[in-house]
Amino acid sequence: MRFGIRFNSESGTIREVVRWAQLAEALGFDDVWYCQDLMKRDAWVALTAVAAATSRVRVGTCIANPFSASPAELAMRTASLQEFSAGRFVLGIGPGDPPYLEWIGARQRRPVAGLAEAVGLLRRLLRGDEAGPPGEVFDSWHPGARLRFTPPPQPVPIYIGGQGPRVLELMGELADGGLPILFPPETIEHVRERVQAGAARVGRDLASFDLAACVWWSVAPTRRAAEDALRYLVAYYGPSLRAETLAPIGLHPDDFAEVRAAWQAGAMDRAMSLLTPPMFRLAIYGDPEAMLERLRWLAARGVTQINIGPPLGPDREQALRATAELMHRL
Repeated sequence: MRFGIRFNSESGTIREVVRWAQLAEALGFDDVWYCQDLMKRDAWVALTAVAAATSRVRVGTCIANPFSASPAELAMRTASLQEFSAGRFVLGIGPGDPPYLEWIGARQRRPVAGLAEAVGLLRRLLRGDEAGPPGEVFDSWHPGARLRFTPPPQPVPIYIGGQGPRVLELMGELADGGLPILFPPETIEHVRERVQAGAARVGRDLASFDLAACVWWSVAPTRRAAEDALRYLVAYYGPSLRAETLAPIGLHPDDFAEVRAAWQAGAMDRAMSLLTPPMFRLAIYGDPEAMLERLRWLAARGVTQINIGPPLGPDREQALRATAELMHRL
């Protein structure tokens, strides 16, 4: 089982993230991921800084998209960071979030088909090959387009991230690994089913596939402290989750009705106060023994990497050290 830690712009300054990444490497983590969100701190800068300050961990985007940055730019950055990190880079790519893309007037043109075409383009460019014939989405490319420097010889693993059924299937069809969003972790049953369906469609063996389950994670000395660290995220995202997403933990969107109303009225403190204990099962949190049991449950269902993300806990260093202890017991 691999363990990865996922940072985002809210995790602190890039210098702070570098310090946490160094601690994670020292504690035995395998991967350091950084979210590429529009109008926030830049993942490519953050990961370059992390790569410069570490020697062993892989560094990866979680995730970039081919609609706000073209596959050409993604190929340039990927090859450059693979070169700089001495072969430790992983490209996490997905369709992007439509509301964020709308901020800059961008849109997903056939998002699943575009993502699949982008992965094909990236693989060719990163081998040093020409782009080849135009596709249906990226249809204005010249067939002879290629990188104007020699990319590193080490292949860059390409992971696909997201949660829609067709994106999950693309993971099985095309990717070296998957970055499915598991809020709650129990959605792994659906995720694995769709990934396997995609692999079966193209006759692919998933023996070497890295299924990196992206979970919210909060560890603290007390259950209440762990819940408090999660409270904002659960109140903000919980009301938007679909019925099929909530069903595995015995919830329904109607359970979030009051939380949703408070959030929409701008009363976020009230929204957070309305959360019930079952709602926190969107994350893995609380008592270390209970957390370890959920990790073992995920491992038994084919997860090969636990990709933990914010908030981690009220005390980040304590949370990382406690997580490392669990990691070595799994």
